Amino acid sequence: MARIWTLGGLSVPELLRRTWIESWTDAVYGQAGRMAFYHFLAIFPSLLIFLAFTETMPSIGPGVKSTAAGLIQEILPSQAAGLVQQMLTELQRHTPAGFALISACGGALWAALNGTWALVFGLNTAYEVEESRGWWKLGTTIAGLTLVLTVAASLALIFLFSAAHIGGQVFRQPASAILRALEWLVVLATLMFSFAVVYRFAPNLRDAEWKWSTPGSTCALLLWVASTIGLRFYFEHISNYYQTYGHLNTVVMLLLWLYFTNAAILIGGEMNSEIEKAAAASTSPQKSDRTDELPRRRVSF
Repeated sequence: MARIWTLGGLSVPELLRRTWIESWTDAVYGQAGRMAFYHFLAIFPSLLIFLAFTETMPSIGPGVKSTAAGLIQEILPSQAAGLVQQMLTELQRHTPAGFALISACGGALWAALNGTWALVFGLNTAYEVEESRGWWKLGTTIAGLTLVLTVAASLALIFLFSAAHIGGQVFRQPASAILRALEWLVVLATLMFSFAVVYRFAPNLRDAEWKWSTPGSTCALLLWVASTIGLRFYFEHISNYYQTYGHLNTVVMLLLWLYFTNAAILIGGEMNSEIEKAAAASTSPQKSDRTDELPRRRVSF
C-alpha cells in the first residue's frame, strides 16, 4: 500500500501524463463505448427482474422501489432519469411471469455478462497482460464479478431504504438534507468496493493483492462524480440534444452517462498499471508481477 500511494516514485503531473497517453494508446474510449452498449441492453431487463423480485417482498418492496427511483433522480440528468422512471412505471404495470420473465432474465444475464467480459478485456489491456485463464476460470470470474456487483448494488438500495424508514420512525419525517448526504455516501462507498473487486479479480494478474483503495480507484471515483455532475449541468442548462435527436435525446443521455462511467473505470485501471510499472522498474527492472505481457502498440483513429 505504501508503494501504491507513493505513486511508484512518479510525480502527480507525470502520472497523469502517462495515464492519459496509455488510455489513448489502449483505446480506452472505444472499449468504454462497447461496455456502455452492453450495459444499456442490460438495464431495462434488469429493472424488470428487480420489479418482479420486489413483488415477492410486500413489506419492503414498494419502499425499495421508491428508494431506487429517488437515487436515479439524484444521479442521472433529469430527462434521462425520467426515462428510467417511466420505464419503471410501465414495467410495473405489466410485470411478466413464466416464460416472459425467464426470457427477460436471459436477456439481462447475456448483456450483463458481455459487459463484464468487455471490462475484463479492457483491464487486461490496461495492465498489459494477455488472457491466459482457462475458459472455466474466466467464465467463473466473469459470472462472479457480475453477481458480486449486482448484490452490492441491491444491498446498497436496501440499506438506503432501511435508513430512510428508520429515520422516518424516529424523527417522524426524515431530514431531506441528511438523507441526500447519506445517499451519496452509500453510492460512493459502493463504488469504492466495486472498484476494489474489479481491479483485484478482473485483470489476469499473478499474485494480485486485495486493496480497498488505490490511486486508480480514487481517480475513477473523482472522474465519475465530475462526469455525472457535468452531464447533469450540460443537459439541464446548455443543451438537451432534443433538436439533434428528437425524442431519442433521453436515450442518448443515458448512453453517454454509461460511457463516461465505464471510461472512468478503465482510466483508473490505467493509472494503477502505470504506478505498478514505475514501482517495479525502480526496484527491479527485470521483475514484474504481470503474466504474458503484451507488446506496446499504438492505436490510430
